[in-house]
Amino acid sequence: MISRRTFLAAAVAGTTTALWTKGTHASSTTTPTTSIDAPSELGLSVQPTRVFKRTSDQNRLRTEYWLFNLMLRSPSQDKPALASLIVNGMSHGQVVRTTSWTAQAVAKSDLLAAAPMPAKEGGWLVAAFSIGDEVPVALAIDSVRCVLEFEDVHGRQRLEATVQLESYAQKTSLVFPFKGNGMITQGGAWNDGHRNRSGMFAIDAIGLTGLYAAMTAAGDASRSAAGWGRSIIAPAAGTVVVARGDRPDQPVLGVSDPAYFVAEFPNGGDPGNHVVIDHGNGEFSAIDHFQHGSLRVAVGDRIVQGQALGLLGNSGDSNTPHVHHQLQDGPDWTRANALPHAYANGPRQQHDRGAFFSAD
Repeated sequence: MISRRTFLAAAVAGTTTALWTKGTHASSTTTPTTSIDAPSELGLSVQPTRVFKRTSDQNRLRTEYWLFNLMLRSPSQDKPALASLIVNGMSHGQVVRTTSWTAQAVAKSDLLAAAPMPAKEGGWLVAAFSIGDEVPVALAIDSVRCVLEFEDVHGRQRLEATVQLESYAQKTSLVFPFKGNGMITQGGAWNDGHRNRSGMFAIDAIGLTGLYAAMTAAGDASRSAAGWGRSIIAPAAGTVVVARGDRPDQPVLGVSDPAYFVAEFPNGGDPGNHVVIDHGNGEFSAIDHFQHGSLRVAVGDRIVQGQALGLLGNSGDSNTPHVHHQLQDGPDWTRANALPHAYANGPRQQHDRGAFFSAD
């Protein structure tokens, strides 16, 4: 099995976006974030490029959540001695919440502690951290300022990055991608679920019987699952821009065997057989893990909401037959940003792990 730490490390290494800040002596005044196309020194970058708050399904506590990855990039593989990380929640330029990480906490939280990774844009990623928080809506936090301090031959140094937090207004009316009973098996980042750049608001769901049973037969074969072979439908109208259906299904329930991953995703995250639909308004639906050979659409097809796309399967990085759906702002899931979304039926806005639903 692939560990979350290994998967996250690979994900941040492959899809970084520059938001560079130059190092300063710790005693100097704070400098604003500066964009640099070809950095020649240490700098911070943030993934995804746009960070949205999850606020569409407010609970009784009236909280909101966000998550992003903060990465330290260097022209070499050498990592400086990291001293501290301070994360300030800002509201209209004022600090309203502060979290301080000691050197020990920084070391334990570093996703690249084992080894640096090459960045696609050049240089090396020598440290990476998942920065997330859940706070009362009343705090009105609209940005997060991260201050990373380290020691080098010149003494204590500091890097800063300020990340703007956005609220998103969904444009596309979505229906859940299958009909009937189901259960959310993995939510987004707020629910200890998907954390990659385009999947921070993604959900996984299994199909259930009319009596909400998960299995219809004994055994550990995929066909024993109640949702196996259920029709997967288009969440909304649009144009198919990605379609792949040649990948085999995982043969054993409860096991996501890397032997069945494609070569480009050896550390996990393989969507298997999948379809991406361009909804024509800057929003794209990615639907993953179709059954091998079941796709009924091809690239270029114009489709309508509710149209059959294929069958629920167990392909790619999957340990049980399920559907994965996410809304994103581009066709390539490895480079697109995640978009918050809700459905007009089924789970609607409740996307937490273990939630039961019925999609009519």
